[in-house]
Amino acid sequence: MNASYLDAMRRATQAVRDGKPLNATRMIQDALTGNNTDTDIPHAPADDDFDGVTIEGVAGSAHQTASSSPIPPATMPMLSQSYRGPHGGRDYRLFLPPQAPSGIRGLVVMLHGCGQNPDDFARGTALNALAAREALIVAYPGQGSADNPNGCWNWFDPSNQRRGAGEAAILAGLAQEIAATHAVPPGAVFAAGLSAGGAMAAILGLAYSDVFSAIGVHSGLAAGSAQDVSSAFAAMNGSGSGQGFPIAKGAPHARAMIVHGRKDRTVVPSNGAYIFDAMKSVFPDAALHSDASSGEGVARHRLILPDGTVVAEYWDVETLGHAWSGGDKAGSYTAPNTPDASEGLIRFFLDSKGR
Repeated sequence: MNASYLDAMRRATQAVRDGKPLNATRMIQDALTGNNTDTDIPHAPADDDFDGVTIEGVAGSAHQTASSSPIPPATMPMLSQSYRGPHGGRDYRLFLPPQAPSGIRGLVVMLHGCGQNPDDFARGTALNALAAREALIVAYPGQGSADNPNGCWNWFDPSNQRRGAGEAAILAGLAQEIAATHAVPPGAVFAAGLSAGGAMAAILGLAYSDVFSAIGVHSGLAAGSAQDVSSAFAAMNGSGSGQGFPIAKGAPHARAMIVHGRKDRTVVPSNGAYIFDAMKSVFPDAALHSDASSGEGVARHRLILPDGTVVAEYWDVETLGHAWSGGDKAGSYTAPNTPDASEGLIRFFLDSKGR
């Protein structure tokens, strides 16, 4: 990312805030070396249960041209960016909120599942509209076929599960660079993901709790729950040990929101329950508060410290398969008629007291 491009980004962002989105679009296009306009996004059928976390299989695909975002794309552009650091790099898509009169409130790094891409994930989670409302930056790193044949984050590889190495270090570096560039407030960098992306978010919450103050693990697995391909499948279907890294009582860890469907046949529900139970060990002083009959088809469990801080929240969604809860059908692997995970995550990230 060179200085002239960063300058163009800043000028485009200011133009949008000044109510001149067309000027911003021209600035962005002039700064890009390639075409940055939205095109047809390939994705699998809008089904609420997929095997996209598979490591060697190939997810199906179709084409979707419509976007259901309530805010016209011209008023909230997504930029094509690239990060390169000492441990490697990734390309990513960046959303900058068009209206932030009181300044940026935070950064969310969103990690797609297997068989998805950043644009598809942005459409399916509909997070940009919420980020525009809450003055949040959103980054969508992409995992290409050169990194994994199925576009999966390699959460099952020990080289990516620890601090200072592999994909965990790349994503932490990417987040730090964006936060520094756009003056993101301290303690307001978050990460969330679906399936393989959720498993990678779990790793970030443990390995880089100094970078990410909170994480969201949607249909994912605990950090260290697999060490290779075979143990990955065992952990996903619940036939393995189901154990992640041992976490010492009171060890540094990001706050965590877990969302999992009871009908998930790809990453079985016990994985979500395990992550929440592990958080009880991390925060031994937290009290358990449960609402098992919310009337929305979801049981909500929270761990709350004596000062009122919600350190963990777990949504056990009754009718949900392996898909983004409450997502938009414009993207792949979404379940629109279930509770809105995107809204829940934003609330959890921004309000640690759970009000």
